[in-house]
Amino acid sequence: MNSELNKRDLTLDELVYLESEMINRRKSKDAAWGLWAGLSFFGAHRFFTEDYRYASAMFLTTFIPLLIVVASLFNETYNFIFNFSLFLLFSSVIWSWIDAFFLNARITNYNEKAERAVLQSILNNRRL
Repeated sequence: MNSELNKRDLTLDELVYLESEMINRRKSKDAAWGLWAGLSFFGAHRFFTEDYRYASAMFLTTFIPLLIVVASLFNETYNFIFNFSLFLLFSSVIWSWIDAFFLNARITNYNEKAERAVLQSILNNRRL
């Protein structure tokens, strides 16, 4: 039997199973864009696509410098840490805007990967 399974080779029951699984697993581009528009600097759109490594990096390069900048404003101390924090915040803004160019492709790739995983589970069930 083939190691890859095509949708055309599925029975009606398997197609129903595939579709029901994809309804649960599929990520919406609209939701991803909404997260990007509102919380892109914190990496919310990356968390949504389960890209936790980059999402965490985006979150940390925004949240910690933001705390430092706000704390520095109340203490009226402007030093190297303050300037570096501003640089990180600016970099985070640039990163999130560059990320926007790849958001649709990231969602498409995520959905295709999820579908391949479901097809693989169907193939494994056939082998049993």
